[in-house]
Amino acid sequence: MKNAFVFPGQGSQKIGMASAFVNGYKTGMDTMQEIEDAISFKLSDLIENGAMEELTRAENAQIAIFAVEMMCIRILENEYGYNLARRCKYLAGHSLGEYTALCAAGVFSLSDAAKLVRRRGELMSRAFPDSENYSMVALIGLCADDIEKEISEYTVGDNVCVIANDNSDTQVVISGHRNAVNEFIEKIKSMPGFKKAIALQTSGAFHSPLMAKVAIEFDKVLASGFETHDFNIPVIMNVTAEPLSDKDAVKIKMLSQITGRVRWRETVQYITNDAEIGKVVEIAPGKVLSNMLKRSNPEMNTCALETVAQIEEFIKAEEAED
Repeated sequence: MKNAFVFPGQGSQKIGMASAFVNGYKTGMDTMQEIEDAISFKLSDLIENGAMEELTRAENAQIAIFAVEMMCIRILENEYGYNLARRCKYLAGHSLGEYTALCAAGVFSLSDAAKLVRRRGELMSRAFPDSENYSMVALIGLCADDIEKEISEYTVGDNVCVIANDNSDTQVVISGHRNAVNEFIEKIKSMPGFKKAIALQTSGAFHSPLMAKVAIEFDKVLASGFETHDFNIPVIMNVTAEPLSDKDAVKIKMLSQITGRVRWRETVQYITNDAEIGKVVEIAPGKVLSNMLKRSNPEMNTCALETVAQIEEFIKAEEAED
């Protein structure tokens, strides 16, 4: 049996989330230093001692989560000798987490991936200076198929509302102009299964056509000398929900993700339908993806790694299976 590793995205950040990895392992400290050197920013101070409001800003949250995830991966490999390429069949990340997956797969160097994540966060943070006019809302109780036809009329123009994240059979995130989002929520409140709508704390309408200018700017970033390398492990990409192992196709998929839907429900289905997958491992911080998976597939073996004890327990279990 093999594992699938998954990486959460923005929203999982919390003050102190790097403590176990920075204080417990030399590899953690070295990884953080390499990332800080790449982006010329003292990230560790912000994560450990900063204000939550500052950490939550997209340009900080994204690189902070990426750093914690990559520290965990490198600790597994360097401190415990875990052979990721041999033990893991797929990698997948939710939105931002896809960048960690690509880095862990060897497609980008740690330095290049850190620069890309930092620049992505900066572009997203500045994309909506009038952020009060845009919103993202999680719809609980409905699946994408339930609302696909109803939302189709909102996909273009000055009243955009689209599916941004297809997370599970009972959770969909919509994104767009605030007026359109609110109008759509009123429209579907009477649908069977609808439970509630939860506004997300975001600064814009991410994963929507309204991100087109960000995609154009990020295309320039990708073209400015970032080299892609061969995959060590296939990555299930957000926009296709299928594994990718062609390094020449990576940048196109990354650009599509900026304006396109995160097909997480289908990604999870792909993983859990593979009989060779024995465990889904969520890499820190948090347990949002493994909890979501457990709700939709209670039989799937999952675990989350965000503490020293959890890493050591995971390694012992892996060794026992050999």
